[in-house]
Amino acid sequence: MGRLDRVLDIDEDSGLARIQAGAQGPDIEEQLNAKGWTMGHFPDSFTHSTLGGWVATRSSGMQSDKFGDIADITRGLRMVRPDGVVVIRAVPSASTGPSLREMIIGSEGRLGIITEVTVQVHRIPEKREILAYLFPTWEAGLSAMQAIAESDATPSVTRVSNEFETEMSFATSKESKGVSALVMQGLQRFLKVKGWDLSKMCLSFIGYEGTDEHVDRNEKLVSKIIKKHGGIGVGKGPGVLYDQKKFDTPYLRDFFLDHGGAADVSETSAPWSKLLPLYTEVYAAANRAFDKVGVQGLIMAHLSHSYHSGACLYFTFAFEHGSDALGQYDVVKKAIQDAFIAEGGTVSHHHGVGLEHAPWLGQDVSLPGLSLMQGLLDSADPRGNFNPGKVTGK
Repeated sequence: MGRLDRVLDIDEDSGLARIQAGAQGPDIEEQLNAKGWTMGHFPDSFTHSTLGGWVATRSSGMQSDKFGDIADITRGLRMVRPDGVVVIRAVPSASTGPSLREMIIGSEGRLGIITEVTVQVHRIPEKREILAYLFPTWEAGLSAMQAIAESDATPSVTRVSNEFETEMSFATSKESKGVSALVMQGLQRFLKVKGWDLSKMCLSFIGYEGTDEHVDRNEKLVSKIIKKHGGIGVGKGPGVLYDQKKFDTPYLRDFFLDHGGAADVSETSAPWSKLLPLYTEVYAAANRAFDKVGVQGLIMAHLSHSYHSGACLYFTFAFEHGSDALGQYDVVKKAIQDAFIAEGGTVSHHHGVGLEHAPWLGQDVSLPGLSLMQGLLDSADPRGNFNPGKVTGK
């Protein structure tokens, strides 16, 4: 499949590109960019994952606020099964259903092998910027993201880190020297005068793409909202650094493992009204789990994707493990996932189901929904080995 790595053609009138499913992120963007186009899909795994994998796992990217997730981007596809090739034509919309396209997206390889995908592509924007902002508290940052989602602004990225992740970001950044150090010191004094508790400060990144006029208009709209929620802009510098390093962060997990640390992530989505209670319970559940396994753990969070009705919260946790690393990990992971379900979130926002999240799927879609899913998969799975026991945890 890795040899199927080409952009086959681009329908410039429709903004549709036929791409082989084995193409990795850099393959896709390099070939599209050469002709003035972009797919706009940038998951954390961009440099090492494939288009077929994105479709099979229902992936979301860092710029999904603007371009949508892979389910929005995928317009058609080809999938090989023992009984032939399934062809989903790339049409703008259709009233026939249930949607076979939707059934294949997120099917995680159970229905066949995806070999080709037709995706929506966009002209490379005239201007692209990621600006950094600071909020006095996590609650203020969440409120601002909600207000931006409800406004006429159309940013490409909306991200805000809680105080713990913000502290980690500053602690692991290069030391400021010279003029930069003086500017940072001045900013800290200014915020203290304003009454900020710097230990609760939260860092945010917001991206803008489009024509100069469109970007300028959106920056002004967002700036007003951020100011209303007590935040301030801190310019392009931190955003440029974030943009450069955005694909490196996930691989810190392997570094931690090499040094005796267990680290991983769990993410969920929930309505705006449930985000703060969910966030609070996840922290409480994770800390109870750390106590249970007898370790001092770390948990951080950020909001990574915004929607009109809610958002994705992305949690990173880590601890120094003992001899039973997997056993300790399972206790912490289970506590966090249980909290997602208990507080009205989904089992996963963009990391799929697989084996690890399968025990929570029945709670996520309800048992009747799981039964319906089981029937569809039993009849369609070419291997005929779908095991509902793995999904229900029974």
